[in-house]
Amino acid sequence: MTPAQHPPERPGNQAELLVGGQNYFPAVLAALHSATREIRVETYIFANDEVGMAVCKALCDASLRGVHVRVVIDGFGGQEGVEHHVPALRRAGVHVRVFRPERSKLRLSASRLRRLHRKLIAVDRQLAFVGGINLIDDLNHEDEQHELRMAELREHQAYVHILAGAAGLSQRVQEARVEGEPMGPRYDFAVRLQGPVVQDVWNAMQWLWWQVGPRGKVTDTFTARWWRLRRERLARFLAEDDALGPVPPAGAMRTQLVLRDNFRFRRRIERAYIQALKQAHTSVVLANAYFLPSRRLRHALYDARARGVVVQVLVQGRVEYPFQHYATQHLYDELLDHGVQVYEYMPSFLHAKVAVVDSWWATVGSSNLDPLSTLFAREANIVVQHRQFAQQLKSELLRAIEHDARVVDTDWSARRSWRARAMSWLCYKLAVLAVLITAWGSRY
Repeated sequence: MTPAQHPPERPGNQAELLVGGQNYFPAVLAALHSATREIRVETYIFANDEVGMAVCKALCDASLRGVHVRVVIDGFGGQEGVEHHVPALRRAGVHVRVFRPERSKLRLSASRLRRLHRKLIAVDRQLAFVGGINLIDDLNHEDEQHELRMAELREHQAYVHILAGAAGLSQRVQEARVEGEPMGPRYDFAVRLQGPVVQDVWNAMQWLWWQVGPRGKVTDTFTARWWRLRRERLARFLAEDDALGPVPPAGAMRTQLVLRDNFRFRRRIERAYIQALKQAHTSVVLANAYFLPSRRLRHALYDARARGVVVQVLVQGRVEYPFQHYATQHLYDELLDHGVQVYEYMPSFLHAKVAVVDSWWATVGSSNLDPLSTLFAREANIVVQHRQFAQQLKSELLRAIEHDARVVDTDWSARRSWRARAMSWLCYKLAVLAVLITAWGSRY
């Protein structure tokens, strides 16, 4: 695969679904400790907590024993890691680049929205992790606690009334919402990969490394000079990669790495969703933390529902980011009118970006279905076409819907106060306006 080509579907892979950090981080740390040649890491958040420190130590130890280690951290989401972990990593010989570092909070530019939101780890060109899990403890909710408390105070009385009659909401979730029970871990997913698709992950990470300059400046256009400076480097890398031979098959799963960037593949992840929805026959189960999809994607959901497909959408129930939260709630009436079943995840913050279509097509990754992810950020999802894998993910999502979610129905919507409705309308319109101002309105 060259940078001008999108990774194709690959047979012969093994994909293991990892639910939450309790499964993800032990697998990642084991891979880092066993690395012998090279480690590559891309992350949006690199927190200074127990998990972040454990990963940092594992990377430093690997570098000190002679493993070549590269780390790319986003300059906005990863500021904590830049401050606390990067000095230690560099002292240990780890090669670190910061993707678009924040130099001035007062600087207004659309390029500031172009973040590195991918969560990728690759080890020895034989093993890779793709998903939505940042390098942060699932129970580390420090940054979100203030806004959550304020939201609870604003809406406590209204929610107590609604929760009392919410069908399908477990008693434990009601108590957590009303009595202030400590939040559980973030609900998120990742995939551990072996097989030929690992080579695509490896090459994609190599390509990004070349696009990020030592000072964090990112090249967003294919200028003649830019390409000329990297052409020889690309040729050398491809020759070295070919000399190593292809990554051998490791299973029977057909998988594909699906990337979104600001070059040729700006709509690739959204198109993967739409193509799968057009082929849906029986069911669609989708969980997305920040759900503000484009008209095209919403219409694909509605078209599937019109064909008799059962469409279930699990979204964020807790108020993590108020603007996004209320803007999403403005879409509830439209979704319900088209027969889409909507649920809000309640025990903690939903951070998942996953979907299952007809128990045969599944995707897990970093891409939300909102303007930031589908129009600006660098994202990476893995698509797995395998019945056993898809059924496992579907069963997990249906379990969360049954036991940990609040049903959003027409009665719930009708009970909302005029203030809540006005807030949702305003946030949604402001989101649309922001997209129009950035000149992406016609594409969203």
